[in-house]
Amino acid sequence: MESLLPSEALAELVAIVGPEHCLAAPDQRSEFEQNVTGLSRKIAALVRPASTQEVQQIVAVANKYRFHLYPFSRGCNWGLGSRLPVRDGACLVELSRMNRIREVNARHRYAIVEPGVTQQQLYEYIQQNNLPLVLNVIGSGSGTSMLGNALERGIGYFASRAGSLSGLEVVLGNGTVVRTGFGDESKSALTHIYKYGIGPGLDGLFYQSNFGIVTAGGIELLPRQPASCSVIAKIETADRLAALVDALGELRRNETIRMVTHIGNYNRTFDTLAPLIYEALGEGRTRKEAEALLAAEGFGPWSAICSVAGDREQLRHSVRAIRAALKGIAKVDVMDDARFAAAERILKRLSLLPSMRRKALVLRAVKPVYGLSQGIPTDEAIRALYWGAGVESPAGAPGNPDHSAAGYLYMLPLFPLDGDVAAKIVAEAERRASAAGLHPAMTLNIIDERCLELVLSISFPRNQSDRVRAAHDYVEQLLDAYEAMGYRPYRVGIQQMGRVVKEGDPFWETARAIKRALDPNNVIAPGRYSLE
Repeated sequence: MESLLPSEALAELVAIVGPEHCLAAPDQRSEFEQNVTGLSRKIAALVRPASTQEVQQIVAVANKYRFHLYPFSRGCNWGLGSRLPVRDGACLVELSRMNRIREVNARHRYAIVEPGVTQQQLYEYIQQNNLPLVLNVIGSGSGTSMLGNALERGIGYFASRAGSLSGLEVVLGNGTVVRTGFGDESKSALTHIYKYGIGPGLDGLFYQSNFGIVTAGGIELLPRQPASCSVIAKIETADRLAALVDALGELRRNETIRMVTHIGNYNRTFDTLAPLIYEALGEGRTRKEAEALLAAEGFGPWSAICSVAGDREQLRHSVRAIRAALKGIAKVDVMDDARFAAAERILKRLSLLPSMRRKALVLRAVKPVYGLSQGIPTDEAIRALYWGAGVESPAGAPGNPDHSAAGYLYMLPLFPLDGDVAAKIVAEAERRASAAGLHPAMTLNIIDERCLELVLSISFPRNQSDRVRAAHDYVEQLLDAYEAMGYRPYRVGIQQMGRVVKEGDPFWETARAIKRALDPNNVIAPGRYSLE
């Protein structure tokens, strides 16, 4: 087996995980080097440990032979690097075999999971055990890691996952296993109830860092409410965006809306819904037919969706307040399970009418998106990666876009929650996209009462080098423009680590000192949110 690792090191890794979980041949490595971003990195091997003890042993081998490890949970960080390392030559450590749900506590609303636990797996556990809990899902695939996304400070459909973790179990770069908070006391009943523990809080060291490999952690769950609904608001003209953001922002500040509000542009709506309509049309379908059918339903330049939950009276009060706040700004619709079922029944009876068949197809396409607002994970959103790039989505399951011809890039800057700011940053993105011949899909997420996140994605065919370069140049230049305005991303791709990490800056120099203490041989993920 030809490998970039010393033969002695490879033999020791095989002894730890078994030959079927240590992949080092050139054809095996090339599969993991494919990437939807169009980026290229060379890897030395891939190992799949099954336990914290095996992770410790792998770290020991890396220290012994001085090679680099790049850990990832499930590798679904699409548009930001997926499972590629920041630097060439690392041995990937895939944690998907570590997929135990160690505990779910319904009373105190937390789950203790390993990094291989997916949001679909945890959702099914909650459903099968009929627990009064709701999962804070993300819009990515059902196979994404709960722990991995939270450590990246991902934004869920209901709330930010930043700070949702407690009692982390971490294998440091020096091989030590550390447990944060009260986790150092193995019998403590408080570890996942009061996450701060006593003394310095160490949890934050392991968000977006390379100080260790997180092998387990507690993650907060949400209480299931007696009733819930989704509120959808559509504006007819783009010049109403600032007013929409301000009105929704005020509703968040006065706690009428307590969950994340997602405001997507026309491209986001089409990239999400058009492939689902296209698939439903069946044989003889065309992309133009699917897009025309969707356009006929009157989706405007921006559409917002948020969840409202509580008892029936609270829902009625909240919906009335939202309608009043958005009067004259947006058209407001409300959807819940009962309304959804009733609409499906009516449209089925009237399916011979072309207009009703069209509405039924759109309703079918909206259903997975509606499900996200109810805490139900889905893979259907992955089809958007293919659609925007003009690439046929695989039949059946949407598959892994890393292994397709589709190209995809994300950028994730943050801004103050202000309508004028939102209009300004959108105008800048659109102006630069028009000049580059690109069509960005954008979502503005109101993540709390002060902060607005822009989720901007660019799709392109990966086999056209000029389009790949144009997409990467656009993202870099737009990040530069936003930084000049005083706005920064909260998460970046592997190719952008150098732009956020500053040599000589006291913050990053302090992080470097911590890295040297916890990982003296720099074996874990060099360059990942860190100075070399």
